[in-house]
Amino acid sequence: MQEYTSCHWLQHGLSFENDHIEMCCLCCHEGGGRLNIIDNYNGKKVSWNDILDKKQKFIQENKNNIIDKRCEGCFNLVYRGWDDNEKYINYIHFNHWTHCNSDCIYCYTSWDKQNYQKRPHYSVMPMIKDLFKQKLFRPGGEITFAGGEPTILKEFDELVNFLIKHGADRITVHSSGIKFSKAIEKGIKEKVLHVCLSADSGSREMYQRVKRVDKFDKFWENARKYAKAQTDYTKALVETKFILIPEINTTKEEIDKWLNLNVENGIKSVVIDIENDYCKDLRAKNLEKPKYLVELCEYIINRAKQLDLQLIDYNNFRYLTEEYQLI
Repeated sequence: MQEYTSCHWLQHGLSFENDHIEMCCLCCHEGGGRLNIIDNYNGKKVSWNDILDKKQKFIQENKNNIIDKRCEGCFNLVYRGWDDNEKYINYIHFNHWTHCNSDCIYCYTSWDKQNYQKRPHYSVMPMIKDLFKQKLFRPGGEITFAGGEPTILKEFDELVNFLIKHGADRITVHSSGIKFSKAIEKGIKEKVLHVCLSADSGSREMYQRVKRVDKFDKFWENARKYAKAQTDYTKALVETKFILIPEINTTKEEIDKWLNLNVENGIKSVVIDIENDYCKDLRAKNLEKPKYLVELCEYIINRAKQLDLQLIDYNNFRYLTEEYQLI
């Protein structure tokens, strides 16, 4: 087994995007990501062997110690012995639609919401069925849904139920939490799916300010339902997420309200991240993270511990905690 720098997405993953397929969805690191495998993609049937052969180009470069500049700074890059004797897929990211039932102020669709709500998207079912038919999927990786809002995707329930039936054992759904999904509930009960619900607030007023919809009560009602479906607390199966947007929702009071709501509704895990464009702007200007933000992040870590909540650090929050050695 050859040792070299690579990551699980480069080796065995791909991401379905709105008009193309790329290696992974990560773009918050220095290199910015966006390693395309297929351009101008609209759901047409493509040979899985062709996709895997194209991935081999990136893998071979890594073996030759040529790290693509778009991967620079990514926390997924690891130097170790990689299993590259077999070609298979076990990391899949579905991100191929932009329709949503929320209107978050930090979302890239917010500048032209009407246009993004109308953008066409394609069906992934034919490709996924073919993947399993050819036995090219191997359990043990991760399948994630982002978007857009997954639960309003026409084939969402069919797709999730198909994946569960065919042995996918680690499914993650990023959802607004506004629409309840029986498929998500089923996956939680069967201990193969975890859902991350986007809260970004602890109060109705802040929720409406950030999400620009009046669904605060519905969000927590659905979060509570999903939490009740969980019986195995050794896994983080139901989470709510808080994206820190500097100067908007970055107060201890708002954080405390959100953390307390998780406890009250039976949720054991929480996710923290920092708004991506804000962090990109700091990097571009070579500026340090403001002191109040670093201190707030440390406060969140300590409060989560006090409340016995598992804290999961996403992307920019993870980079900050590593930089300032908070965890």
